[in-house]
Amino acid sequence: MDLSSPASRREALRMVDVGDPRPHHAMLREIFDLERAWREGPDNGESDEYEQIYVTAFLLFLIGDPADSCRLYDAKFGTGDMDLGIGFDAQAIFGAGRHETLRWLAENGHTEEHAALSEWLSHAEDPTIEDWARYVRDCFYSPDGVLLLDEL
Repeated sequence: MDLSSPASRREALRMVDVGDPRPHHAMLREIFDLERAWREGPDNGESDEYEQIYVTAFLLFLIGDPADSCRLYDAKFGTGDMDLGIGFDAQAIFGAGRHETLRWLAENGHTEEHAALSEWLSHAEDPTIEDWARYVRDCFYSPDGVLLLDEL
């Protein structure tokens, strides 16, 4: 699938079933990385496509692979893009669960991420991760699972 433009990535996101995004895991990782590069690139992601990284992060959250936590962490805490740093919800990092994510980070040598996220969790449980997931799903998807972003 062509993922070279924001418009083609949005169409790819439309193909992903919010009820079970796992079959598209590799593609979602690629879209996430491309969206981040676009956001941090020369045009700063300044157009209608800005929400796509958040939708992709939510779908990765639903997959719940702790190996995605570093990619998501870096988008929130390692970006030079102010809007991404502020607008990206850290809750997306915990798709595998709080303890599972922290355990995976510790077991795989990601001590900085483990320490920062442990600290974040101790102060930032409002809204809870579960409430956040329901809210984000309602923002981006209709009750029957249709992506609510307009065509580009």
